[in-house]
Amino acid sequence: MDVLLARILKFLNGVLTYDDDFLLCTFLVGHYQEIEDWSLADLSKESGIPESSILSFIAKLGFGDYPAFHERLVRHQITRVDQIRARMIGISSEDFVKDMEKDCTDAEMLQYISRICESIDAAGRVILVGALYPMSLAVEFQTDLITFGKPVYQYHAFDKSLHFSENDLILFISATGRAMRGFLAANQDIHVNDAKTVLITQNPTYSQPQHQVADFVLRVPGRYDGINFNYQIMKIFDLLRVHYYQQYYLGKSY
Repeated sequence: MDVLLARILKFLNGVLTYDDDFLLCTFLVGHYQEIEDWSLADLSKESGIPESSILSFIAKLGFGDYPAFHERLVRHQITRVDQIRARMIGISSEDFVKDMEKDCTDAEMLQYISRICESIDAAGRVILVGALYPMSLAVEFQTDLITFGKPVYQYHAFDKSLHFSENDLILFISATGRAMRGFLAANQDIHVNDAKTVLITQNPTYSQPQHQVADFVLRVPGRYDGINFNYQIMKIFDLLRVHYYQQYYLGKSY
């Protein structure tokens, strides 16, 4: 089932303009668990977006009024949590680590993933930066974490209101690592260096301490092969969301 959050993310991830629709979707993702108790007037007051703009957007989603939209959103919140719980039965992050390509031991990778999940949990929001196809692979990861109450956004260059702080975590996907270096160099004015950073790359250079540009580097072995890299990205996103669920919702320690 295409839950309402997924439909909101389809719009938000693909939007090209900074307008009330973009601001509303951004706000909904950032306050996903709070909206259950909000009326239309509450949502307008908290978001600063006029009621008319909210009604205009939900009409694009096929809803004739706010109560119908709100009821579906809350019902799908509950449904998604149940889906996640059912999907996680019999799944362990240890199995994911065992099957993935890596240049370290299973135990070392598990500990590293645990530290990344700890940083994700400590962050106020997670920002994803990468090319179009890797970002499409991140949608399930994005949807699950938002359901858990952790806002996860794809980066949009047109959003000039975005400024980073130590409360942010930026997850970069770049096979060579050059995209991350370029992003850091071009965005000094929005304090990108204040955020914690994770780089998923094929480039072994950035795993070396003297060349490391991110707080965490997940280096996946292999040549600069787009197809192979995309499969490995998919596995890493699955590993992160499974491990995050187990570590922070089942209370497993690693």
